Amino acid sequence: MEKMKDAPIPEGEEPKSDAEIVEEVLKTEVNQSTFLGNVGLKSSSNNSGKGTVVVAAHVRDHQQKLERSELQAEVMQEEMAASS
Repeated sequence: MEKMKDAPIPEGEEPKSDAEIVEEVLKTEVNQSTFLGNVGLKSSSNNSGKGTVVVAAHVRDHQQKLERSELQAEVMQEEMAASS
């Protein structure tokens, strides 16, 4: 993940968000996982991507909530400083 985050950004492209990097890594890791096969189970190829998409959506949602909370905290600190 660190390699993806630190990779140079092609000209004209936006840097990937942390959520996008996590989503990409999860897709790769889920497809390469051998755990189920090692314990005698087979993963459903139809199902494997669905969980990743759901997790990525949750990551994006939480990231947006965190960003909003940070902005609210910043505004409150500015208001407190102005009223002092």
